[in-house]
Amino acid sequence: EYMKPDINIALMNAAQEIINRFSPLIEDEYEKSRLGSWGALILISAMRFNDAASELKKENIEIADWLTSNTKVGKEDLEKSINLSTSEDNIDRLDQQNQILRGLLNEEIERLEVVDDKSVLLDGYSLMRSMHQRRKVSDLIGLLQQSVD
Repeated sequence: EYMKPDINIALMNAAQEIINRFSPLIEDEYEKSRLGSWGALILISAMRFNDAASELKKENIEIADWLTSNTKVGKEDLEKSINLSTSEDNIDRLDQQNQILRGLLNEEIERLEVVDDKSVLLDGYSLMRSMHQRRKVSDLIGLLQQSVD
């Protein structure tokens, strides 16, 4: 059976190939510089990918905590829908949980906007802003992950 290599290792290998093998073969300095930049971006992504799982796990916990503290969503409901207690923390599973949690968060924010609960809403917006900030940094990782998958 074919085993998919860890994405960070695949990215490291790609970066090394670009920087050490392909870049020196190009005559045009501008194109060589562009290829070197891509190699560096891939290298940075490989290093950041190692942190991606722990960031997702933290974000999942933040959303779950906010939901259970500020809405009618209970810990038991969350446990059923995403199985938070499992020890299996691979990135695909964490991402799956994250999608479900973000969906629940969105629904709750919409509900709070209708009932006009300002203090809880502001707290929810703050959580969403911090999530958005993290997303902006990790977009490249997502793009690279899609191309490797």
